[in-house]
Amino acid sequence: MATGGIKESDSNDATLRTYRDHVQDYIDGTAQSVSGATQDWIDAALAGLPDTARLLELGSAFGRDAAYIESHGFALECTDAVPEFVACLQAAGHNARLFNALTDDLNSSYDLIFANAVLLHFTRDEFASVLGKMLRALAPGGRFAFSLKRGEGESWSSAKVGAPRFFCYWEPEPLDSALRRAGFFTWTIDEARTGRAHPDWLYVIARAPG
Repeated sequence: MATGGIKESDSNDATLRTYRDHVQDYIDGTAQSVSGATQDWIDAALAGLPDTARLLELGSAFGRDAAYIESHGFALECTDAVPEFVACLQAAGHNARLFNALTDDLNSSYDLIFANAVLLHFTRDEFASVLGKMLRALAPGGRFAFSLKRGEGESWSSAKVGAPRFFCYWEPEPLDSALRRAGFFTWTIDEARTGRAHPDWLYVIARAPG
């Protein structure tokens, strides 16, 4: 059982409820512009992609990272599992739709799938499943860029939004093994110390075979 009597198997549903109930709290508590290690990572993920590349973002939230990616001339398909965030994205002019990485399927082939601070809400089994799903949705040689909080174990935290969210922490070595098992061809894992509430992060760019 997890904090508050929530089963681990229900952790994502509970986390999504928190986001639905605290959209404005999340927006108010999040940096409004891209900078530092996050910006460097996004720039690396975009490097060398043609203007015609197909890009998808998981967990676009209120569109901060989407706006930065689009400012580089790319068309981006935004998604989120929280309807209120999708409405926010659409109101801001983004191409956005509802999508849950755990329960929905991707039927297109993408050159880059981007997920900033999304996979950290998944259990290790869910994480492995999503890795496989994203790999299958990449074009040959396509990239999956995602970020995780560095650390060990799992926890529930009410920081930032005032209600519980599930977090699963990762270290480079087991993450390396998970990417290998999923079938990615090559990857980089950059360790960064940031000014965020949880300072230690892992920034990943994994490439599909081909």
